[in-house]
Amino acid sequence: MTYEPNIDEWIYLIRGNHIEHCREQELSLDNNIIPVLERPDVYVDAERIKKGLSLQKYFPYQLLPWEKYQFAIIAGVFLRQPGVEDDIYFHEVRDIIGRGAGKNGFIDFLALYFISPLHGVPGYNVDLIANGEDQAATSIVDVGDLIRYPADPRHAKALNANFKAYGEKVVGKKMNAAFRLNTSSTKNKDSKRTGCVIYDEKHQYVDTRNMNTLQSGLGKMKWSREITITTDGHIRGGVLDDEKEQNTVILREYNPDNRVFVNWFRIEEEDEWKDVNKIVKANPSLVDPSFSTLRQRIQQEIVKMPFTPEYFPEFLAKRCNFPISDPQMAVAEWGDIEECTKERAFEPTVGMACAGGVDYTKTNDFCGCILTFRKGKDIVNFHHSFICKNSKDLAGIHAPVDKWVKEGICTIIDDVEIPPEIPVQWFAEHALKYNIMMIGIDGYRYTWLNKSFKKIGFDAFDKDNKRIYIVRPSDIAKASPIINSAFLQHSISGWDRMMCWYTNNSKKILDSKGNTAYGKIEPKFRKTDGFMAWVASMCCLDFLPEENCFPDISLSVATY
Repeated sequence: MTYEPNIDEWIYLIRGNHIEHCREQELSLDNNIIPVLERPDVYVDAERIKKGLSLQKYFPYQLLPWEKYQFAIIAGVFLRQPGVEDDIYFHEVRDIIGRGAGKNGFIDFLALYFISPLHGVPGYNVDLIANGEDQAATSIVDVGDLIRYPADPRHAKALNANFKAYGEKVVGKKMNAAFRLNTSSTKNKDSKRTGCVIYDEKHQYVDTRNMNTLQSGLGKMKWSREITITTDGHIRGGVLDDEKEQNTVILREYNPDNRVFVNWFRIEEEDEWKDVNKIVKANPSLVDPSFSTLRQRIQQEIVKMPFTPEYFPEFLAKRCNFPISDPQMAVAEWGDIEECTKERAFEPTVGMACAGGVDYTKTNDFCGCILTFRKGKDIVNFHHSFICKNSKDLAGIHAPVDKWVKEGICTIIDDVEIPPEIPVQWFAEHALKYNIMMIGIDGYRYTWLNKSFKKIGFDAFDKDNKRIYIVRPSDIAKASPIINSAFLQHSISGWDRMMCWYTNNSKKILDSKGNTAYGKIEPKFRKTDGFMAWVASMCCLDFLPEENCFPDISLSVATY
């Protein structure tokens, strides 16, 4: 079956194994593209694609097979709608591709097409959104220079008749449409008539707050689109990670209601980083002779890697779209951390024994509270955090705190600090249902919580009923192999995204005696309180009985 020359070429390259590719490329064809093209209510407008690609003559480069294929899918696949105008099939495009593949050049081409008469939609504004103005300005400047200084002087007249370049935008004169600069700030985005939003380097986004305003205006314009063209990155638990989970579902099987096109390039095994021919899986541009300089550069990076180990996580994330944690620092690999969010291995019953943990470095910042239940090798957790509204670090934190508050994962305390009664009351409420055998606390924090904990019957120095354990560095060093094994064995469950964030902000360190301890990757904005509360609870596992259910225990406990 043939569809259109550029689509057919890519199918030939992938299905014929004529280019190194990852499993996601095969799944995309099998479950995301070909079933759509086979539908009787879908057609490919080959003439529109051909006319659109004629814009290549204005550029100092030609599009590569993956770019022409992607352009054909974006611009030329239509859904028949009886009684109304036909619609583009894919309203959202998600492109994850390795650094150096030429994504900015592809963005330039798409933008020029969308504001041109060949696209043919009046007022079809294109907003390029990025986290920084310099980053977002790259494509605006490139397209502007294309208009001002044509690669071929013979095209100057045609370009100037159709387009006008300004400082922060390029205007399609005949369509009264603009390619515009935006940054991640929501300022001045309201009421913009947007036809297409292009996200550059979405891996930097931690939440959708700065995207929602532009997205809300898309329904007003014919053939509205959202297009993501990004490499992978180091921020875990953010927007891109959420989308990658969705992408996996989209690629798993054909869904006739899905209108999202996923084009995902990556290496599949970590060891493939050593072979530039395998890195083609993440960057298909490397097979083209015009990318020989980049290929040589990557080969040199591979050769030098033993002498620049600090670059390894960056190389894996950006060149290979295979993010890993720094093996010298990571508490656990992100995939192992994410596994902790799976459904609880068991539901703790009334009266079940558990260990608690609490941590907060400063009373006017974050406070993490956790309960840890154990049954065999399985560990189940309940977590909650309290955040001081007046925390000086709050504005600089790259995490979806507002979303977590709405989900009930954390609570904002509107006070100059978090009173000790707040976390203590959390434990008191849970002690009405579960048998909290011991609560682990750092000795420094206990001095702040001591009086309040005594009121509900938890004391570090009551010989007859000691229920507070002051965690020392030696306890953490002893617990660290258990913690490491729990991640590797995927025996932890019941976590929320905030716990994943806390953990990914943490690192292993060696104390003065060579024992394992835990610290912050970055001292100010990368909070670790929830993870350290969990570590404290893990230091108390020996206080839990083998049989964790005690239906006859007294659940009476004082509350405020």
